[in-house]
Amino acid sequence: MSKVLKRSTGCNCGGFGGPHGEKHRKEFVKSIHRQRAQKAAPSKPFNIEELPVKIYTAKKVYTMNALQPEATAIAVQGDRIFAVGSEDSIVTGLKAREQSYEIKRDYKDCFFYPGFIEPHCHASMEGMYFKFYYVGAVDRTKYVDGAMVEMKGYDNKQDVVSYLEEVSKTSEEDPIVAWGYDPTLLPNDDDPNIHASEIDFEGGKKVVIMNMSGHIAYVNHATLTEIGYTDDTDIEGVIKDEDGHLTGELQEMAAMAPLMVYFDVGLDELASGLRSFATVASSKGVTTLTDLAFGTVNHSWDAVYQVTQENNYPVRINCYMLNDIYDHLGGVDAFRALKQFENPKLKLGGVKIVSDGSIQGFTGLMRWPYYYTSRDQGLANITPLDLDRTIQELIKNDILCAIHTNGDDSIEMVLDSIERVSRFTPDRDPRFRLEHCQTPTEDHLERMKRYHVNGDFFANHIYYWGNVHKNQTIGPDRVEYMNPCATAKKIGVTFGLHSDAPITAIDPLLMVQNAVVRQTKEGNVIGENERICVYDALRTVTKDAAYLLREERIKGTLAFGKLADITILEEDVFHVDKHNIHKIAVKATLVNGRVFDHSSE
Repeated sequence: MSKVLKRSTGCNCGGFGGPHGEKHRKEFVKSIHRQRAQKAAPSKPFNIEELPVKIYTAKKVYTMNALQPEATAIAVQGDRIFAVGSEDSIVTGLKAREQSYEIKRDYKDCFFYPGFIEPHCHASMEGMYFKFYYVGAVDRTKYVDGAMVEMKGYDNKQDVVSYLEEVSKTSEEDPIVAWGYDPTLLPNDDDPNIHASEIDFEGGKKVVIMNMSGHIAYVNHATLTEIGYTDDTDIEGVIKDEDGHLTGELQEMAAMAPLMVYFDVGLDELASGLRSFATVASSKGVTTLTDLAFGTVNHSWDAVYQVTQENNYPVRINCYMLNDIYDHLGGVDAFRALKQFENPKLKLGGVKIVSDGSIQGFTGLMRWPYYYTSRDQGLANITPLDLDRTIQELIKNDILCAIHTNGDDSIEMVLDSIERVSRFTPDRDPRFRLEHCQTPTEDHLERMKRYHVNGDFFANHIYYWGNVHKNQTIGPDRVEYMNPCATAKKIGVTFGLHSDAPITAIDPLLMVQNAVVRQTKEGNVIGENERICVYDALRTVTKDAAYLLREERIKGTLAFGKLADITILEEDVFHVDKHNIHKIAVKATLVNGRVFDHSSE
């Protein structure tokens, strides 16, 4: 039976629940007024033609532009592409117009591509998480004090518990906050779920652990007491054992909202985290990343506004405000107020709605026969009525709309809503995106094509959780067409690929590889029929990703007049072993006319 949560006033990564939430809301509003008061006078207009042209030579330039697929040089003036072609042809044209130029051969043996676009990650959340303790099963990387630092993963629950117990003894922090835990990736543990009593450490400190999915948390009894949860608490998602006692596991927004006070960070800390995350992203070839669920971390707007005005900030950020934040701030008026403060590296792109949970957490909303090893259907985070109301308002005000949909029942619910609402607004282009969209049927994909709904698949799930989905969540049959890139392409649905960082590490080349080979980290192939070719996979992080953001006129391909956002690789994506695409070194990126070199990393 379907479980629909009450409309939450918080979210899985922050929000406005409770007293802390009201404080958060007020701080957000203050930041708008503060930036309005401090907004600098418009700078003196300059003529881009007064700037010198820089010609970058390459072994090959892959433009992803059908009119000019390949070249060997690209000319940049300011932050724009002046020309694409050969060195000789570009120089001849520049001489004819008596234009000064400089030839740059630093990357003459490398391969150029349109700057990689990450259409769905959580920059503010990952920036915040860098303050806390990592307890995931997979090795991760962060940037600290000028160097990349590896965060080692854990392969069993006891090592995680022992690590946090040691932290509680040696640290003055209270609570102890950790992130990244995922019991489904610890198959050798008989009971990998963390229970409250297991983290009731001596000294009585509170302990809060966020699941890697962001949809589940594990807390100890000290935390349960402080947030007011008892065995009598009747909130969907507050898990109890067979005897009716709290286990310490909290699922989805309504249950986790009181925890968000523990994930608070200061402005300087968040700005530092955003710089660290951007450096990691840039080192993976990313030139634009999308903060999808923006506003859930305190000081988030002040922080992104600050860092994106720094000349050495290496990426552009496109923010999609979480629907709950959008509502609490005042809807359309607040959205438009924030858009006044966009800059060349910062854009407020749209609003994100969360319709269900995560499949590996068994909270994704599934149709009958539900989960492979469970009769639970999952949880919905919004009612159809609220979904209709929100979508209609966004369409009416030309605000882009991204909707989190993992389970097939969630996809069905959202498509039904879009069908109802679109009847009244057939001429609008809200650039609908179904985020994750992991379990659509063929009928769903055909409906997506019919209503101009785009997909944003989570191909990394096959790599990290493929065996989990095969053996635990949706079974060996349905997993074969999970994240169905090939079928979507055949039907004509435009789609991107994303990392959902910090859920998986930001790495476009790994995403491309996963869509091409569909191989788990253990080496098993899942869904061979849903493989796509390298070119189509590369489109998902360039041309098609730009389309999802409604930025195809300025990004996604290398053509004159577009932004000079370029990713430079050491090897040719089209001519390496498909299983080694993710190993290709990123030599540099160009963003906003500046080169960010990664040769020494």
